[in-house]
Amino acid sequence: MADILTQLQTCLDQLATQFYATLCYLTTYHDHSPAIPPPNVPTAIPQLKKIPKNAPPNTPAAQPASEQAQGQDQKDQTPQQQQQQQQLGGEASGGTQEQNKDLPPRPDSPNTFAQRQRELARDLIIKEQQIEYLISVLPGIGSSEAEQEARIRQLADELREAEKIRRRKRKQMKKLAESIDGLLEAVSRGI
Repeated sequence: MADILTQLQTCLDQLATQFYATLCYLTTYHDHSPAIPPPNVPTAIPQLKKIPKNAPPNTPAAQPASEQAQGQDQKDQTPQQQQQQQQLGGEASGGTQEQNKDLPPRPDSPNTFAQRQRELARDLIIKEQQIEYLISVLPGIGSSEAEQEARIRQLADELREAEKIRRRKRKQMKKLAESIDGLLEAVSRGI
């Protein structure tokens, strides 16, 4: 298990990735319909008029004059003639598969979009709560600098004391090892 700071850094990286993925989803799959003014807020309408409205992704912003003329001609044709032209156009351009590669994906239905939006928001909240927990368990949170310095001094003293005990035990171990070696030599000579 990694230390708390590494876990915190990983969570922050994941949160940034989730923010990016959420923004990408929202901009890609939103239907770009104009906002509906809330009925109970009278000042919302002037504020909503200031917001620029995006063109739907399926309609081009500006068509060349030749395409507009073709569009007028198609309105004057019968449905059978339009179908024949679409079939001819599809064969000439290599089918609709190649045309759809450049188009953005279709917007999600409002219910699907709202459900996924809630799911993304819930994931962001969970990740933020994980980060808050990791921050709360960091050592030193909630104590002053002087208290932390005193705690460090106390731990350093405890460490020095433990080192003294370790050295004493090491000396005892060497003495015991020497006495065992002496006994083994005596036993080996006696046999």
